[in-house]
Amino acid sequence: MLDEYKAALRLGQREYRARVARGQSPYLAVLDDVLMNVNIVAQEDLGLVNIPAESIVGTKTSGRHTAFASNFMPLLGPDTEFASKWANLCEAHISEGIHTPVVAFEFLNRFYIQEGNKRVSVLKYFGAASIPGTVTRMVPARSDSLENRIYYEFLDFYKLSQLNIVDFSRPGSFAKLQKLVCKATGEAWTDEDRKNFKSLYTMFRQQFEALGGGQLPLTTGDALLVYLSVYRYSDACKATPAQLKEQLEKLWDEITVLTQPQAVELMLDPPSAREPLLKLNVRIPRLSELKVFFLHEHDAKTSAWVRAHQEACEVLEKEFQDRVIFSTREDANSFVNAEQVLEEVAHDGADLVFTSSIRLHTACLKVAAQHPKTKILNCSLNTPHPLVRTYFPRTYEATYLLGMLAGIASPTDTVGYVGTNPIYGVPAAINAFAQGLRAVRPRGKILLRWACLPDPEYPLDFSDRPDITVFYARDSREAPDTFRDYGLCQRQPTGLLRPLGLPVWRWDIFYREIIRSVLNGTWDSEASGRAINYWWGMKSGAVELSYNAELGGGTLQLLDLMEKQLQEGMLHIFPAESFAQDHQLHSPAGSAYTPKELMLMDWLDECVEGSLPAYDALSAKTRFLVDINGLEIIKQTPGSPAEG
Repeated sequence: MLDEYKAALRLGQREYRARVARGQSPYLAVLDDVLMNVNIVAQEDLGLVNIPAESIVGTKTSGRHTAFASNFMPLLGPDTEFASKWANLCEAHISEGIHTPVVAFEFLNRFYIQEGNKRVSVLKYFGAASIPGTVTRMVPARSDSLENRIYYEFLDFYKLSQLNIVDFSRPGSFAKLQKLVCKATGEAWTDEDRKNFKSLYTMFRQQFEALGGGQLPLTTGDALLVYLSVYRYSDACKATPAQLKEQLEKLWDEITVLTQPQAVELMLDPPSAREPLLKLNVRIPRLSELKVFFLHEHDAKTSAWVRAHQEACEVLEKEFQDRVIFSTREDANSFVNAEQVLEEVAHDGADLVFTSSIRLHTACLKVAAQHPKTKILNCSLNTPHPLVRTYFPRTYEATYLLGMLAGIASPTDTVGYVGTNPIYGVPAAINAFAQGLRAVRPRGKILLRWACLPDPEYPLDFSDRPDITVFYARDSREAPDTFRDYGLCQRQPTGLLRPLGLPVWRWDIFYREIIRSVLNGTWDSEASGRAINYWWGMKSGAVELSYNAELGGGTLQLLDLMEKQLQEGMLHIFPAESFAQDHQLHSPAGSAYTPKELMLMDWLDECVEGSLPAYDALSAKTRFLVDINGLEIIKQTPGSPAEG
């Protein structure tokens, strides 16, 4: 057994040299030192636990920590008593196995050994996946640090699952995993659930590391979330190692994009507005080669949303004529047939596919992974997937101008606003409306209500509030009996609504420019290995405003002037110091808010009465949408929303 010790010693010496070369401590971490300035608020006896071997990182005290390298391999010479005891343990493990549990402490889901350091060393040497131990958990006080936030999410997840094998580097990941394995929020795991997940996770980790995942600055759990976003959990549990490896290879770009500092690249202008195509050295394919397919969740007869996209398609058919072949399919159900329809379209040789509903995004991902030659886009925002590009209008520019108009038209200081869904870009639109309102009415206030609640407690036309006669209500629910597309309107004494201004999303601009980028060969040059989100605004023509012709000339002149300043970049909608509810200060990282900061905005202006809706209060259809594209703060906040 001394030969085994010498082999382990070489591993320890190699790790020692590598750590020293990187300027890191070559020895085991010591928990007593780690906790020196940490406020521990609780200690929990976890009992006997199977500890993931890779999560055992140190010792409880400093007594023996220099006898091991940081990978728990020995550092003392082969002629020492330490080496003899290690060799005896090695022989015991080979002959009958090491069964005595170690004694350990857990802190931030990392484990530190109090009794049994040599046992851990021997078991790690032989590649044990887990080591039994009696564990005491040390719980730190809550803080705003990323590590602490993720750990408290882990604690909630552990109560349900009793699993400690998976790690994440991003907040919200444990809740996402709970959904992806088909468990409801707050639902406990069964023994069978744990067994199935451990089997899948072990196999996934092996294939992930075989492809070089261990060299990437992300966790196996991070990669697993990408995989389960594309492949169903039930199917993944049945996959063979070879099948899983093949699927993982197809998703490798999706996974490696997580290592980039900005996984999502926001393109704020059409390609032709950024660089003249004549200057690009590209091959121009035959124009008749392109097959473009549109897929909608509903039909144009009952959904104004689909109708607007179809009208854009009709414009394109006239413009491109025989150069592009257009096809359309309606009534694609994300749970029933959307994936099958997209598979058929890809097999039929579609070059470019536009899907007009966020709820179709998951189906897009699954098919895109199998058919990389088919370019698939989804009408949504901030989905970090290189396989599926997204497109959406910058709504906050339009709502800013409509907020100004609301302030001019309202006889009182309070106006109404009906939010659609708590997804990316919506808080920025609400807050921009607030900025526009306050620009002309400094004491103005907004009463916020939501169209995404199954049974709104208060009417969405604010008829219960006689002091509110002007409100913005672009309700994009697509069931035929609930669709409302008022825009900004004013309730007359008769109860009828007078339209004041309506934002118009020019989908034909999106489709025309994206199709041109494919025809002219610039599609691939835009990617740079990142996920592409086309987020176009008023300057591109993708967003327009239609005003009531009866508005006063001075009002229209003011709005036109402000729109021109927006397009020329002379007007910043959000000041450098913005205040959220409860007078909380929010400031951009630089002198002005970046597009990414606006997209990720998850707070409401202090003049807004109301709140973002809680996840559990949303309709089932909206919860599915939020799972795909919702604000992280919503996914982490169960309960009921406050009324405005």
